[in-house]
Amino acid sequence: MRVAAVSDVTIGYGTPQLPLLLDSLREYLNAEVQLIEPVQPELAPRHAQYPQFEILPAATAEHPHSPVGRQEYIWRATRLIDRLKPDLLVICCTYSLPVLFRAARRPKKVLYYAIESIPFYGEFDVEMNRRLEGKADLVLFPEENRAVLEVGRCGFAGIPKLVLYNVSNRRRDGVRALPAEGRNGRILYSGTISRTQTFLDYYFSDRVRALPIDMFGPVKGAPGDQDQLAAQSGAQLRYQGRVSSEQLARLRPAYAYSIVAWNPDNENQLYAAPNKFFEAIADGVPPIAAPHPQCRLMIERYGCGILLADWSFDSFVSGLRRAMEIYQTPLWLRMVDNCRRAVEAELTWDSQFDKVKAYL
Repeated sequence: MRVAAVSDVTIGYGTPQLPLLLDSLREYLNAEVQLIEPVQPELAPRHAQYPQFEILPAATAEHPHSPVGRQEYIWRATRLIDRLKPDLLVICCTYSLPVLFRAARRPKKVLYYAIESIPFYGEFDVEMNRRLEGKADLVLFPEENRAVLEVGRCGFAGIPKLVLYNVSNRRRDGVRALPAEGRNGRILYSGTISRTQTFLDYYFSDRVRALPIDMFGPVKGAPGDQDQLAAQSGAQLRYQGRVSSEQLARLRPAYAYSIVAWNPDNENQLYAAPNKFFEAIADGVPPIAAPHPQCRLMIERYGCGILLADWSFDSFVSGLRRAMEIYQTPLWLRMVDNCRRAVEAELTWDSQFDKVKAYL
């Protein structure tokens, strides 16, 4: 059995669900796996993290996420797929979908992992997705509302559909959360830091600076934003710069909470919860989350975090203050235990992949 995948990004940066899906397919089908990836010149290869795959970089003259670079990547990826002749093909995101239309032969099985919003790439991609009937055997979405919207606009008639949450913890081995006395009593923020995307202006307020927050991640926006954020450090808030995902995974369990809030200014930013939401739950660190539909669903289903009333500054501040008021109380301990319950119930990759097995 041979499995091939066409990624939309350089492997090892974001979207950990694609290598998880491929590894599960490799184990379940006893298959060899080839992964085709675009070469993003700003990112160093991380192939050593995935010795179980053969990784085939497809370099392009222009950046692969430019219109011209995407066309060249599709051409190169299609040639590789025609040469490999996989039994099962995984297409990641509508970005890579043209390969399926250009390939010389249709593999026996095609899994389409629609992990990004289709309209994000434009009307051409929406129309292309409308013509998928007969070309795919299963469409995977990261969130229920996104699935409803995408099916409504693209149809996917006659193709089974599944929702796989953006979890990245593999096994059902429960949460080994640090006990209360092992926590640092601080709130974690990790990920992109931006005025437009993630409310950077909120962190410049004295009311927020007075709270024990550690911020990790790249600052994107105006050239002076990172300097301004560094200058805000000193009260209780601290900007800690960028760290690798491996370093962050070692640091996260010691925190009291993790902030998950971003600006829902378009469809792609409203629905599916990011990896860090599920990673916090997996580490027994209750998320403080804005009311994005999937965050609301999980927090209300399991009682494993604090849900902000809305995306406003006042709701943000009151949610953070409320979190610190109940830290190490029985209510907080119950939220930590509910993180374990959520993981044992469904929030592991193995649990999500169980949904796929029936279609293989």
